Amino acid sequence: MTTDDVAVGTVVRYPRTGTTGKVLQVEEIDGRQYAELDSTGLYYQVDELVSVDRVADKAERVGRSLEDYLEEEKEFQQQLEEVWEKGIDQSCEGGG
Repeated sequence: MTTDDVAVGTVVRYPRTGTTGKVLQVEEIDGRQYAELDSTGLYYQVDELVSVDRVADKAERVGRSLEDYLEEEKEFQQQLEEVWEKGIDQSCEGGG
């Protein structure tokens, strides 16, 4: 990106690490333009940044209710108990 393309509020990504965030401020340090990103609080050289459409939110996950989670945990616990009762875990004894 050129320094003209970067403005406060612009969503950018630093390709080397995949860090994405909104530009909080642009500063010139030792003759080079740097942008501070909100996601890390770090400065990145403006000419290293690329523009992106939006910031991927960490909350963008497959949502499931607490009841679903508890049901899955209960089923898993039952499976573990069955395995321990049988004394097998469906693994192959390889010893000799």
